[in-house]
Amino acid sequence: MSQTVAPARAKLPDVLLNGATTLWFLVLLAGQWVFLYFIASFYGPSTLSGNFAAWDENPFLSHGYVAGDDMGNLAFAGHVIMAAIIVLGGTLQLIPQIRKHAPWFHRWNGRVFLTAAVLASLAGLWIDFTREIAVEGLASNFAISFNGVLVLILAALAWRAAATRNISSHRRWALRAFVVVNGVFFLRLLVFGYIVLAQAPPSDLLFEVFSYLSYLLPLALVELYLRTKDGPGFARVGMAGVVLAASAYMAAGIVGYYLIFVRGVLDA
Repeated sequence: MSQTVAPARAKLPDVLLNGATTLWFLVLLAGQWVFLYFIASFYGPSTLSGNFAAWDENPFLSHGYVAGDDMGNLAFAGHVIMAAIIVLGGTLQLIPQIRKHAPWFHRWNGRVFLTAAVLASLAGLWIDFTREIAVEGLASNFAISFNGVLVLILAALAWRAAATRNISSHRRWALRAFVVVNGVFFLRLLVFGYIVLAQAPPSDLLFEVFSYLSYLLPLALVELYLRTKDGPGFARVGMAGVVLAASAYMAAGIVGYYLIFVRGVLDA
């Protein structure tokens, strides 16, 4: 009897962590598609038609369109297009069935994802340094610039690991790159999750904090996950609880983002 019960108990932490991780991915996927819907619906028509001035109807955006700054406007248009590619292909990289049954697609989609991430970051850095920082200063925009630099570093490390066929290392660096690349997405979830739970918008100071947490917090959770998934059972059970809490907050952020922001902007 004891021989049959012990393996079941040993597997329980794995079941809990795997279940929590699957739920996190499903919540993430739902949020990513809502984000993609907004990008396509709001930016698509205005960008393709050349009506760049319509970008400024997004209240979350500052210095989106600047009259006479053709280079900056093109950089922002490219940034938006790359963001759509990132959202469309990024989550597909996390699906193990695709890695197993269609490795060729995983490889090529990964190359497209990392290339789009690098191009989006370079365009974003250009916009930051020529517009945001030039007007508001480095201190108030350092969070965004640091996010872009981290994307470039982690994308390079993920690519190098793949090129050297170090699959285990590649998966770790790619996961780190994925959450940092999606910093803008996680910022929306942090802000609107707070609005849903607190029933009030964040203060300017808290928004500034969220700007850093939007990529540093997911990166910290990834590091914690990577260090506990092969660790002792109690650590995996604890990590499962952390992942479930993160999923719940993300779900609140997605609902708030869609109901308050997406519908509000698109119906305006």
